[in-house]
Amino acid sequence: MVDAVVCVLLIEYVNRSLEKETEAKRHQALLKDELQHRIQNLFAVIQAAIRFSLPSNEARVSAAVIKDRLLDRLQAMVDASRHVSDAKGEVALIDLIHGQMRGFDERYTVHGRPQVTLNPQLTQNFSLILHELITNSLKYGALSAAAGSVYIKLMEVPAGVLFDWTETGGPIVSAPPADGSGDSFGSRILGQFARSFCSDVAIAYDSAGLHYSLQIPRQQSV
Repeated sequence: MVDAVVCVLLIEYVNRSLEKETEAKRHQALLKDELQHRIQNLFAVIQAAIRFSLPSNEARVSAAVIKDRLLDRLQAMVDASRHVSDAKGEVALIDLIHGQMRGFDERYTVHGRPQVTLNPQLTQNFSLILHELITNSLKYGALSAAAGSVYIKLMEVPAGVLFDWTETGGPIVSAPPADGSGDSFGSRILGQFARSFCSDVAIAYDSAGLHYSLQIPRQQSV
C-alpha cells in the first residue's frame, strides 16, 4: 500500500511538473512572438524616420543635417520606448505629451484629459510628431520667443481622439514654398508620415502661430 501511495504521488508530481513546463513554454512562445512583433514595428518606424529625414531629391546631405533631422528623432523614439517599458506596453497619451514637453512646464497648457492609452507602435509614431512640433517651435515658433506659448487641446470624438496644437506669442509664421522645397516645419513628418496612421491631419501656418491638428483613430489608441 505504501508503494502504491508513493507511486501515485510521484505520478502526480511528474504531471504537475509537465504542466508547469508546458505552461512555461507557452508563455515563452508568447513573449517571443510579442518581442518579434515589437521589433518589426520599431524597425518600420526607424525606416520611416530615416526616409522622411532625407531630402526627396538626390541632393547631398551634410553630417550636420543628418544629426539635426535624424539623430534627434531617433532619440525621441528612445524616450518613447522608455515610456513603453515603464507602462508595461501601453502609454497614456497625456503622459507621453508631458514626457516630451518636459522642461517647458510654464510654456504649455493641456486642456482635456481623455482616458486614452497608446499601443507601442502608436507611441513610437506619435512621439515623432510631438518631437517635430517641439523642435520646430524651438527653432522658428512660439517656444523660440520669451513670451511664446503652446496650447494643446485633447478631446474625444466619434472617430477617436482629437489632438490640437496651437502656438501663440512667437514670431510671424510663414508657410513653406508650395513646390515642397522647404521643410523647416518638418512638413513631411507632420504631413505625409502623420497621415499614414492618423486622420484629418491639418497644418495651418497662421501669422499668429502654427496650428496643427489630427485625429488618432480609436481602434489604434486602445
